[in-house]
Amino acid sequence: MNLLICKEEWRIAGSNRFRIVDPIKIKHISEILRKQIGDRLRAGIVDQSFGQFRIEELSLKEIVGTYKPILTPKRRIPEVHLLLAVNRPPTVRKILELAGTWGVCEIQFFLTKNSRRDYLTSPVWKSEEIEKELLEGMEQGKNVFLPKVALDSENRPETVFLEKTKDRKFRFLFLLDRKGKTISRIFEEPYNRNLEYSENRILVAIGPESGFVKKEIDFWKDSGFESVTVSSRVLRTETAVAFLLSRLEEESLFLKS
Repeated sequence: MNLLICKEEWRIAGSNRFRIVDPIKIKHISEILRKQIGDRLRAGIVDQSFGQFRIEELSLKEIVGTYKPILTPKRRIPEVHLLLAVNRPPTVRKILELAGTWGVCEIQFFLTKNSRRDYLTSPVWKSEEIEKELLEGMEQGKNVFLPKVALDSENRPETVFLEKTKDRKFRFLFLLDRKGKTISRIFEEPYNRNLEYSENRILVAIGPESGFVKKEIDFWKDSGFESVTVSSRVLRTETAVAFLLSRLEEESLFLKS
């Protein structure tokens, strides 16, 4: 844990004091981090600020302390949105944690032809489980911006895409595909040079483990999505997402002349 996210439900009577009763969190702070009364932790409030948490009371059952805001952070750029087909629950958990670590803006899960509906019975889709995975990633990556997550288990990919782009525009539409172009090659295209790094909004479509069917691939491409690859190897979905995000945070991609 590189950052303690102070949850609103921990706040004591509208003050800057927080009470932690999560036994896993208490054990980590007292035994792994070896913090004691009077010590400070890097901390943050979701979507608000970075600061410090000073421990005032510490026991096996609770930790009480005061949070002091220090700075107001900015969202990570470029702004990344994921259209992600329903995958195996363990894969979903890993991607949620990655999204929290990196600072993905939004994830929209949806069903495709090859998606397995029985995955929807997993507890991973419960709001508390989603938040748990996101917060673990946020504390790892020192990110205070909580990604927005939604699941559409009724509509086809075409409808999901239209709803996603109804009120916003994306500078780049990517389809994750092992046979696609590399991200570097795409950004070297003449029409993509000298882009302003801070003003790019990127939407990435990612299929299930077995991939999109041809009709779905044709739809994405007809809708303006460009196939991108992050490796010549066959990667697990969560690994491919991690590779993709690591490439997209390279500012040099946007500054080539």
